[in-house]
Amino acid sequence: MNELIDNIKENTKIMIKDKEYIVKTKTYYGIEEDSEAYYIKYIMNTGDTLVIIPDDDLIYIGNIIENMNYKKIEKNKIKYNEMVFNKTGEGNQYIKNIEFGKDVEGKCIFEDYESEDKIISLGFLPEENRRADILADIVKIEDIEIK
Repeated sequence: MNELIDNIKENTKIMIKDKEYIVKTKTYYGIEEDSEAYYIKYIMNTGDTLVIIPDDDLIYIGNIIENMNYKKIEKNKIKYNEMVFNKTGEGNQYIKNIEFGKDVEGKCIFEDYESEDKIISLGFLPEENRRADILADIVKIEDIEIK
């Protein structure tokens, strides 16, 4: 996992499940509620966001869905497109380090939900007063090839 993180540089071409991307930003984030937790977000030329959470061995890629039409069906469950997602985490993200790029997401209040091979990250950016909800596919490290 760390080798992958280290090898993704600015303007690197990567293939994820047969789709090519060019990496534009790399930002390390922390979570206010857990001083040990961190993750890395990469913004691609397509607008997609790649997230790597080393401690959880979790990688996912997706994009922002405007006005995501989900329904809260229980305290820790939501339903979107007939799929049920279970809550896996929540917190307040902050920037630890911007390795490269600009126009990166800053402070965000989030709730993460997972279902089979998908993740929904419900986010609110208080500094911009807007939603940043992402629907993403979980990918395996083997699905990523650096060109």
